[in-house]
Amino acid sequence: MTSAFRVGVSAFVAFNLCAQGAVAQARAGGPGLAGRGGYALPELPAVFPTFDQYVRVSVVARGLDRPWSLLILPDGDMLVSMRFANQIRAIRRGVLDPTPLAGLPEMGRLFDIVLHPDFDTNRLIYFDYVRPVGENTVLVLARGRYDGDRLTNVEELYVSGPATQGASRMAFAPDGTLYVTVSGAAGRRGNLDPRTLDNVTGKVLRLRDDGTVPSDNPFVSTPGALPEIYSSGHRDHFGIAPHPITGQMFHVELGPYGGDEVNILRAGADYGWPDYGYGRNNDSSPMGNPNTPGIEPAFLVWVPGITPSGLLFYTGDRFPTWKDNLIVGSIVRGRTNGETGVERVVFNDSERMWEVRRETFLEELKQRIRDVRQGPDGLIYLLTEETDGAVLRIEPASAP
Repeated sequence: MTSAFRVGVSAFVAFNLCAQGAVAQARAGGPGLAGRGGYALPELPAVFPTFDQYVRVSVVARGLDRPWSLLILPDGDMLVSMRFANQIRAIRRGVLDPTPLAGLPEMGRLFDIVLHPDFDTNRLIYFDYVRPVGENTVLVLARGRYDGDRLTNVEELYVSGPATQGASRMAFAPDGTLYVTVSGAAGRRGNLDPRTLDNVTGKVLRLRDDGTVPSDNPFVSTPGALPEIYSSGHRDHFGIAPHPITGQMFHVELGPYGGDEVNILRAGADYGWPDYGYGRNNDSSPMGNPNTPGIEPAFLVWVPGITPSGLLFYTGDRFPTWKDNLIVGSIVRGRTNGETGVERVVFNDSERMWEVRRETFLEELKQRIRDVRQGPDGLIYLLTEETDGAVLRIEPASAP
């Protein structure tokens, strides 16, 4: 990305954030719902348009109170992590089991759940959570064997130093290492700083599948640095996935007030938070210009912000024109409750990855899209973070 282009992006961000604020003021007192979410799920199944084709959206299961992560098993059954209930719920053959999985340890707040790359043979499921330690909380990575209605042989693999109670995502890379995001939304707080290397706040961690540190991590030989750190300077980052062809790790990051990002994670890179960004601070004051030496540029930027959550590259055959497209869920756009949807970004090819089209679809649902996943059937599944949260199936459809 050239300096001229990055400066242009910053100017464009500032202009659009002003417009965003004006729109929000103009809509104040209107028919929209205040707060976070609360819009009823519309009558489904129903057919909706996208740029390339129509899609049918149907309910797989509902009645989940503010779920966080959707995990689809090779046989099509599903597991859902419940961030506020500290439970994992199972959906078997499309039916939500009323009884949570047994075997989970005591925890402060549960976050993500992912399959080990060799799940078919070892049945291992990884999950991460925070728990209190004295006046602080720490992030814990654990795993257990999935035995249908419970996890067995649960073991802690990694325990961090002090960390916030934000939230986390995880993904295995093609080389078998596990990437773990740690929230940095609180900015600098005491000795916790997203841009220094002596703490995990606002970092992406890279670990082996047994929780130990790979010898080729970027800060293994850096005095005073935590060797598990892969990259720094992150705010909240709630989606991460490898590119299906290049294997590069991509992730989405929330700006405080606009300037949400898709980043390509690079070993040892500093992404600038809380000093630099493409949006504004929560009080609308300007952030530092990210066109600064030593700050890794974003790959894509959203202005107004979409509060991205969940990320996948589509690799199935049910949506042929969406092959290798980047798909991201949106919690809220432009700080306007109910302005949500699914983002789809099209590239010219998988090598250069020049953006050629970007669309938002399923805005009609008005649901907070917390996670997006591809199933073994090649269909796309959404997880909505509502008090009546749901797992939704997206499949190709004919015009209504």
